[in-house]
Amino acid sequence: MKLSILAFFAFLFSTCQPAGDGMSVIPVDEFEKLLADTDAQLLDVRTPEEFEAGHIQGALLVDYRTDPEGFVQKVEAQLDKDVPVALYCRSGKRSHDAALLLQKAGYKQLIELQGGILAWQEAGKDIEVKKTAQ
Repeated sequence: MKLSILAFFAFLFSTCQPAGDGMSVIPVDEFEKLLADTDAQLLDVRTPEEFEAGHIQGALLVDYRTDPEGFVQKVEAQLDKDVPVALYCRSGKRSHDAALLLQKAGYKQLIELQGGILAWQEAGKDIEVKKTAQ
């Protein structure tokens, strides 16, 4: 059974590293639990090449690096601002920069994967390897 989103986020905010108003950075195991227990939208902000090499199952790819100016518009076309967004990149830098832009655009709840997909893989978590439809 899925936990209520509010109850789950109350738990997360008591155990995570704050990154700013409406933003948090959480470790791999908590990120995995977030994805399993809530309806958070999963966003991968890496390049298509990185995504094809391996990504977290169910992730939506919106490349931050190639087009930072168009990034927010691409995300807005696909994700709901009122539903939490869990995002990651390779190591955490791009996802943080992307989260700051999304926060300015009105996204209310942004949760970053601490250490990015490198930490996810180091923890032995599954990744999906699949060609993008671009």
